[in-house]
Amino acid sequence: MSTDRRPSSRRNRTDAKHRVDRVAARAARHNDGASVPAMSSEVIEAALYRAAEGSHSAQATTYILTEEGSFVRRPELYAVCLDWSDDGRYAAVRWRTLREVVTAADAPFPPGALRTMLLLCCSLHDDGPAPLSQLSLLDSTNARIVSRGIHIATGALPLRQALGNAP
Repeated sequence: MSTDRRPSSRRNRTDAKHRVDRVAARAARHNDGASVPAMSSEVIEAALYRAAEGSHSAQATTYILTEEGSFVRRPELYAVCLDWSDDGRYAAVRWRTLREVVTAADAPFPPGALRTMLLLCCSLHDDGPAPLSQLSLLDSTNARIVSRGIHIATGALPLRQALGNAP
């Protein structure tokens, strides 16, 4: 998993907070669940995997999102981009919303590994445009995650095996 970089100055923290506030404001305008409290990444991962059962593309995108890890640790993303079942056991990504949030002009997602991986996940799910020219922005760990995710999507690699739960 990659690690989050922390802003190095007070100005950067203010700018980052301002960008998060803009994303939250956009969510409120769309009534997209901006009131979702911070949750543990384990709860989100489990709900995503439960909802992905039986669908190779859903398992692939869940694998990529959870192995890279940024999505499940960023409330400004999951609050806006997840639909939850009434009992809270299942969570499904709103792919169109995720694509809109990540590609918005004022989004806090500059070209880089996270943006590339999120857009690749959107593409695996909805056959929309994939940022293939941005693959060079991925480090070897994230490239391996994407590669395994694609193998999961094709059915060539069972999810259990990718997660290390099967021989």
